[in-house]
Amino acid sequence: MSGVPLPKDATVVELRPDALTFQTRECLLPGTTVAFSLVMEGRPLALEAPAEACLVVGRDRAGYFFHSRLSLAALSEGDRSLIALFIAKGRGAPGVIAPMVKG
Repeated sequence: MSGVPLPKDATVVELRPDALTFQTRECLLPGTTVAFSLVMEGRPLALEAPAEACLVVGRDRAGYFFHSRLSLAALSEGDRSLIALFIAKGRGAPGVIAPMVKG
């Protein structure tokens, strides 16, 4: 994987077949490729996707909250089909984690 790793505090806000939105305290500039694993039904799927947008959605004493939206359009047809099937089944909530590092 060659993208920047997913921020450690990332939590899924929305998963659609064409986009993934997560909340974090880190601002990811549009065009940044993000490496992450999408966890569906307890199984991680390693992916990379470009950031489309980073929106400020809140603020507290510790700083800002951002919603980062990743485009899933460039993923393989198989990966997009798997994500669409997961969404259609409606079982469980997706999660995101930093990708596994092979060493």
